[in-house]
Amino acid sequence: MEVALALPVLLLLLAGSYVCCRSAFLVSASETASRTEALRAGRGLAGIEQKMSDSMIPGGQGVTIRTDGNGKSRLLPSPFPSLAGRTTGTVEIRKTWEEAGGYAEFPALTTTRIAEASVDCWEKRTASGRKIRTFVSGFVATGILR
Repeated sequence: MEVALALPVLLLLLAGSYVCCRSAFLVSASETASRTEALRAGRGLAGIEQKMSDSMIPGGQGVTIRTDGNGKSRLLPSPFPSLAGRTTGTVEIRKTWEEAGGYAEFPALTTTRIAEASVDCWEKRTASGRKIRTFVSGFVATGILR
């Protein structure tokens, strides 16, 4: 008799602990992915959004990863030119809990993580790279003239 009463409670505790731990892992993964996306986009590297979303939720269903660029940024003191700017990585996760079983109606997980960074690619083909190279060349040239 006690087993018949305790078994549903134990199953509910087990399903609840699964949902709690999985939610914490997904929120942590989305924070990491948003920082990774901001750095990746700021440095002008190839996109890995699909690989990151597949690593969070199999198939990537319910995961949205995007990047936004926001104007100019001053990373260096005043004589240096302002650079390409601030990059924002955003990760949104929407997850329902079908795998937790039909023991309880757990609320769907909806989380958005945003990471903003001043990341710039100083390669020759970028505007920031040309600005920095011009400034450094001018600085070196004035040093040689002295």
